[in-house]
Amino acid sequence: MNPRAAVAIIGGSVTGVAAFIQLVRAGNAKRIDIIDPEGLADSIAFGVCEDVLLCNTSVQTLSILDDEPHDFQRYLQAQGIDVGEDAFVPRTWVAGYLKQRYAEYRDVAEARGIVHRIVRATVRHIQPVARGDYRLVLDEGSELRACAVLVCTGSAAPFVPPLVSPHAGAPGIFSTPYPAKAWLDSLDKPSRVLVLGSRLSAVDSVLLLCGAGHQVLMASPSGRLPGVRTATPRRGAVALDEARFARLDLENPKLYWHLLRIVARATKAINGRSLREQVDRSAEPTQRLRGEVALARRGATDWQNLLVQCMDLADVKLRAAPPSVRVAALQNCWEAVGRYLFAVPLQTATTLLRLIDEGRLQLAAHLPTQLEWQGQWRVHDAQGRIEAVDAVVCASGFHKQFFHASRNGLELQVPPATPCTPPYVSAQLQVSLPGAEAPEDIWLLGVASYLAAPMVNSVYQSVRQAREVVMLLAEHPSFMDKHATEAVA
Repeated sequence: MNPRAAVAIIGGSVTGVAAFIQLVRAGNAKRIDIIDPEGLADSIAFGVCEDVLLCNTSVQTLSILDDEPHDFQRYLQAQGIDVGEDAFVPRTWVAGYLKQRYAEYRDVAEARGIVHRIVRATVRHIQPVARGDYRLVLDEGSELRACAVLVCTGSAAPFVPPLVSPHAGAPGIFSTPYPAKAWLDSLDKPSRVLVLGSRLSAVDSVLLLCGAGHQVLMASPSGRLPGVRTATPRRGAVALDEARFARLDLENPKLYWHLLRIVARATKAINGRSLREQVDRSAEPTQRLRGEVALARRGATDWQNLLVQCMDLADVKLRAAPPSVRVAALQNCWEAVGRYLFAVPLQTATTLLRLIDEGRLQLAAHLPTQLEWQGQWRVHDAQGRIEAVDAVVCASGFHKQFFHASRNGLELQVPPATPCTPPYVSAQLQVSLPGAEAPEDIWLLGVASYLAAPMVNSVYQSVRQAREVVMLLAEHPSFMDKHATEAVA
């Protein structure tokens, strides 16, 4: 198949759909292939059917069209759902929205003569053949050709803590909380379940388990739950000082404190409340959750109005920095700000607090030291305490997808912990291979862009990247030749 003016999108979830829509709207690709082993897949985040699992960003950040931020809200209104732009809605609603918008633009592509197909396969290797000509080697041995490749894959394998890995595959041991139905239906009722982790995937697991009548022991090294918020506006009445933000020295050991001053000044300008008045500093996790729920109920979480802008400005600085500086800067700030960037909606936090008060959820600010089977799973901690549980759910996050770059191309299916050479990824998210004279026509988007943009973890950021990259592609020689023809196999 002639690769001229053909774009391959690897990954059919949120980022892949966003890239497809942007390419159709631009109208200068002659063929668009979406390659995903699951077809047009539901992502881990949105491939759920339980209404208790809410988006942790609000409606105005969930449009699949970057230049139409209210598109998702209009979709909901067309479905008879009247919600405000600050509402946190069930994630399954987003899945329906993405599928409908994809179907609409698939029809637009057909009307414009753009050849499009979904290829159910896994891409293992991207091999340059010539400038603007790439061979995509698939898992079953076949190949595709394209003039440009957008890698829109998500996370890789789930992270299984060393405590659990020797027992992987044993009854009652679940290495990932997704999809929940795969393991939730196997539990006898009522069961007592150990959930390892305390971030967003762990919160999902707790809500589903307790909703099904089980009891949960949630354990993590810190016991810290995410922060609590009532909205994630794209823009507020008060903005961060962009000039001061741009002058931040990412290599300064006191980077966090300089960042905090900028945030604190803008936060106070919103309603006159100091940042200290908007956070709870309790060390005990339940007490802190209770305090943060109270603050959110009073509307005393003005910091949430600055989060989107803060992430946008941080993205610009981090993309421009060398990889080692990027990593050090994130380590400097992450423990302090991460739980606020990925805070949960007040509704979710209120549910967690109720489960704790009812005795159905117990928090442990430490990881177990030993796990053994004695008719039940027995969980030992460093203080010699032993808890008996019926099952263990690992909600400890996911490995990043590893990429191995060589003169021969980019390998995508690299197992975790395998030695590899990551590609250089520019601030424009474009890949360079070792020894190559120029960047390749390969871009990493969404979660896959972490080598250049390590803070991307939301729909609006992935959508923005898709638009940005498609605008760059408009200057590609294959697209600028309006008379290019193509033989379609």
